Amino acid sequence: MSALPDDIVDLLIAIRRWCDDVEALLDGERDALFQESRVHELALSKSIEQVGEFCGRLLRKHPEFADLHPELELRPASAMRNRLVHGYDDVVISVVIATGRRDIPVLKKAVDAILQDAGEDVP
Repeated sequence: MSALPDDIVDLLIAIRRWCDDVEALLDGERDALFQESRVHELALSKSIEQVGEFCGRLLRKHPEFADLHPELELRPASAMRNRLVHGYDDVVISVVIATGRRDIPVLKKAVDAILQDAGEDVP
């Protein structure tokens, strides 16, 4: 049995799955691919947007959990989601790529640690 409420576990698992998608998209690919291919750019942007969406839900539904786990950096992830959704005409793909390469692995590692500490199976 998990040490966390089911809805928190569900949100963390959703974050992790979208992080997996971001990593799979970027794995072995040149940054230029995402600048040259609109399909790849949109796929990466959407995946990072979804990470931020679930981070925002966790932040809104469980602010005390967010306060206990600053390593998740839920606020910046949610802010990135808002930027992608509402500032799409002003989004710089190199920033999206850097977020995927730099921040997503850190977030995924933090999520994994929390899930493991709670007794959840992590793939």
